[in-house]
Amino acid sequence: MLQDIDLRELAEMEGPERAFVSAYLTGQEGLRAVEARAKKIRAMLKEDSDTKTHFEESYRLIRNLLDEHPPEEGKGMCVFASYVLDFVKGHRLSVEVPNTLCLGSSPYVRPLARLQDTFEKFALVVADNSNTRIYLVAAQNIELEDRVKGDIKNRVKKGGWSQKRYSRSRENELHHYAEEVAEALKAVDDHESIDHIILLGTGETIREIEKELSEALLEKVIGKKSADLDAEVSELLESAYELFFKEEQEEEQHLWERIQDAYLSEHPAAVGPADVLMALLNGRVESLLITKDVEMEGSRCRECQNVTAGLPDTCPYCSKTDLIPIDLVNEMVRQAEMTDAEIDFTDPIPELEEVDGVAALLRY
Repeated sequence: MLQDIDLRELAEMEGPERAFVSAYLTGQEGLRAVEARAKKIRAMLKEDSDTKTHFEESYRLIRNLLDEHPPEEGKGMCVFASYVLDFVKGHRLSVEVPNTLCLGSSPYVRPLARLQDTFEKFALVVADNSNTRIYLVAAQNIELEDRVKGDIKNRVKKGGWSQKRYSRSRENELHHYAEEVAEALKAVDDHESIDHIILLGTGETIREIEKELSEALLEKVIGKKSADLDAEVSELLESAYELFFKEEQEEEQHLWERIQDAYLSEHPAAVGPADVLMALLNGRVESLLITKDVEMEGSRCRECQNVTAGLPDTCPYCSKTDLIPIDLVNEMVRQAEMTDAEIDFTDPIPELEEVDGVAALLRY
């Protein structure tokens, strides 16, 4: 699964300049696009350069892996290789990804980090009084984890003591049924460490299930909604993702408001590429907030290897002029992963755009 990819392991890998080749592709069309870009990269590299030799050998490792494990139509793959470090590793993804091929001193992890943030793992509980299904959802993958049968009587109109006995019996049955669902959900969480829970179904059943959830599981419930339980699984998944993305947007807005409040009151916070990068390099970032499609330029000094926001004429650390342009967002993601900072990619927020699309809540 996407969430099982160890992003920190990739972020910590680093070699000489342009020692890594990273490929992202979807299906056979993506493979052709990557091949076309490889030809262009070859044409731009000097024939007798070490960089071209390293590229050719690293790309050969990627192609060998793709020959053994061809991409599937409609699904993405990412592959990272370094001939210098004798390393190649690929991952199948259950979602499409933009096709790209690039060189760097470390794996290009930005797209993976964004996917992991977008598609966190959650449990989908689909329930009525006769049946409950518990699904595990990750990056558009949905798997049935457990099923709990219920046989709760319908409400009927009776009178007197008979009605009271019937109601007590029904309430008792509903309570035990909800208990069983809560136990099954806890077992899924114990095994899979789910991030969130979404409840779809009839109002009465969902309310009773919520009553039986532990405090830890209840905190993971991010949405609930009435739904047609006879609908196709794909329709239920669509309803679940509507709730999921709504909650994600609210959380991102809330994080931005926390950063704003901290920054305005001179509490630990940073805004803008230069200040956020410095905080990341010093391990001070608790939560990093980045606009999804923002582009930020950065530089790495060939002499001292230090990274700087922007494209200065000279390195601010050693005053040398030999600087390499880099994707600053990718470098920020790497630093965040290596220092256990939370990473959130957000849709554009006007005030965040005014500080170039990046801000952070700091630890100190």
